[in-house]
Amino acid sequence: MIYKLKLVPVVYQDLRKARKWYLEINKSLGEDFKLKVNEEFDYIRKYPAHYQKRYKEIRQAFVDRFPYTIYYLIEEELRIVVVVGVLAQKQSFQRIKKRLKK
Repeated sequence: MIYKLKLVPVVYQDLRKARKWYLEINKSLGEDFKLKVNEEFDYIRKYPAHYQKRYKEIRQAFVDRFPYTIYYLIEEELRIVVVVGVLAQKQSFQRIKKRLKK
């Protein structure tokens, strides 16, 4: 069964910043980034438990062709995947931990 996908508000900011950066390099690269992130979101919705846990209940999935990681948790009883961050792999995982403490 396919899970619903919920993005916490700060994730939209993560995605805008990343896409803007790629658009400045090349318009088609920005569009490709968006496509690859959406493909990964679709995969996570279908197979949420596929990826390993990184910290407590937070799982991580890698975006194909781009150095970005999607951090999410599963609310099994509600059948919802909650995305808490989409960060460049060079960014510290501490950002995700800080978001969870708020």
